[in-house]
Amino acid sequence: MIKIFEDEQAITNQIAKEMKRHLLNDGKPVFCLASGTTPEKSYRQFATEVKDNSRLKDLRIVSLDEWVGINRTSEGSCYQMLNKDLFSPLELRDSQIEFFNGTASNLQNECHRIDQFIESNPITFSLMGVGMNGHIGLNEPGCPVLDHSNVVDLSEETKIVAQKYFNQTTSLDKGITLGLGQILKSKRVIVVMTGERKAQIAKEIIMNPKAQLPAQVLLGHGHIDFYLDREAAKWLDKETLNKGE
Repeated sequence: MIKIFEDEQAITNQIAKEMKRHLLNDGKPVFCLASGTTPEKSYRQFATEVKDNSRLKDLRIVSLDEWVGINRTSEGSCYQMLNKDLFSPLELRDSQIEFFNGTASNLQNECHRIDQFIESNPITFSLMGVGMNGHIGLNEPGCPVLDHSNVVDLSEETKIVAQKYFNQTTSLDKGITLGLGQILKSKRVIVVMTGERKAQIAKEIIMNPKAQLPAQVLLGHGHIDFYLDREAAKWLDKETLNKGE
């Protein structure tokens, strides 16, 4: 379902609320979370609300994606962003975090390791952002729908947009990511798009079925909601907006 919120803060509040609900109510909470600027406020709010909750000891985090060749401690790595916004504030143990190593000598072994973890620990909650080209994780336009993780060639747009995460110009060529099929199997998925900068891609995803963008694979599933604020939804037609509300 497409749900339209008044502003980014309203989405932040709702996501933090859902994360808390899944932490408290899932028998074995396993979260798969996108890094980046869109969800960071939700993570910080969630961390503030549950920091002293006893259920945190049961939470496991599984990696969504990582830049190949970038050390996890480097500014701009997916791990580093999530560590700053969530892992560190919650004081999660290393054993609670199963994350891709983008500098591993054998990336296929990394894929297999994460796939095995998910087989034994099914994802109960996923929060996905959407790239400016409609990618989910690092599943770029044209990528097949896979039920396993894989190494992908990054699009030129992703290479350019991703520079905002780094302190200096950084060479990016490949990424390692969960497959769209693995994300689909999550018990609950939220896909979030906020701000005017996401208005064009939101329109393409929701109103142009011929676009064949990765994010469109997640449309039309009962356990998956798309959360947009008014700015991101500004070019959707009234019928779509009414359905969202």
